[in-house]
Amino acid sequence: GRQRRWDMVSAHSSVGIILYHRQLHSLLLVRQFRPAVYASRWMEAEAEGRPQPPLSAGFTFELCAGIIDKTKSLEDIAREEVEEECGFVVPVEAVRPVTMYVSSTGISGSKHHMFCVDVDDSMRTSGGGGLQDTGEAIEVLALPLDKAQEFMDDHSLAKSAGLLFGLLWLCTNKALSGTASDIYSISS
Repeated sequence: GRQRRWDMVSAHSSVGIILYHRQLHSLLLVRQFRPAVYASRWMEAEAEGRPQPPLSAGFTFELCAGIIDKTKSLEDIAREEVEEECGFVVPVEAVRPVTMYVSSTGISGSKHHMFCVDVDDSMRTSGGGGLQDTGEAIEVLALPLDKAQEFMDDHSLAKSAGLLFGLLWLCTNKALSGTASDIYSISS
């Protein structure tokens, strides 16, 4: 019954796509610079008396994702993000819902809708990379599922919670039989 005050950020809800490449037996993920992540690492270094971190400290590994800022279906928005960020054209019926959860619970409470899409090289029409005119510069990477645990355990890599959830979901729902050995760029 006590009156309290909270800071809150109004944020768009979003979609995230667990993008499984059948031929590579890999999760496709994106790597991009996030200014807020870099600023946070910089403030940590300053508070601990360490030198300013390199710009690489601001790069994160994430699922293909985007905000819900259009009056289209969630599946259509997810399909568009797969094409813009990763360069694969997929039919909307191939976009399968996984779950919805609340993200940023302490500051925004926005919804995150998770989908899964299987792709192969025949669906690739570009290198992806995001919308350059809006400042996006996205690198598309393939993470073989047989390297998933090693990737998740590597604390030196900045990974989003959505990516970790998506990777665990995918590993639970796909049989491990890949032969690739490392994360490698598939951007052209």
